[in-house]
Amino acid sequence: MSSNDSTNGRPAPRRPPWAGLSRRARLLLGLLAALTIGAVLVAPVLFRTAPGSSTCAKTLAYKGVGYTARAVPATAFVQSIAIGVGIASGCGSSPANVDVRSLAGIRPTLAVALPTDQTSIYVRAGACAGVSPARLVPCLRQR
Repeated sequence: MSSNDSTNGRPAPRRPPWAGLSRRARLLLGLLAALTIGAVLVAPVLFRTAPGSSTCAKTLAYKGVGYTARAVPATAFVQSIAIGVGIASGCGSSPANVDVRSLAGIRPTLAVALPTDQTSIYVRAGACAGVSPARLVPCLRQR
């Protein structure tokens, strides 16, 4: 027995189970593990509710009345004069003071708008409920 073959009474170290695999197979296993870990980390972000189908609703409190944002075509309404300040909140944003404007042909007790949002109007709860976005403004004008 040569001096290089001595184990000092210990058994020879065992080879890891993957040592018999080729380099290509080990790289493939590593790539699969990385993709699995990546999929697990990214899945919660991908499976969140899509922005278009969000259950979150922006709200506005103006003169003690609650209004909810409703999407409408930008050409469906015309903002009129500034009528005061309200408190906008919802969808993860903290409450903030906002300027409130009336809408031409619609009473402010039914709906109002924000000068910074050209694609939605804030409608009082119960006013024209269940009406499609295309019919919302005509419904509000009839009331």
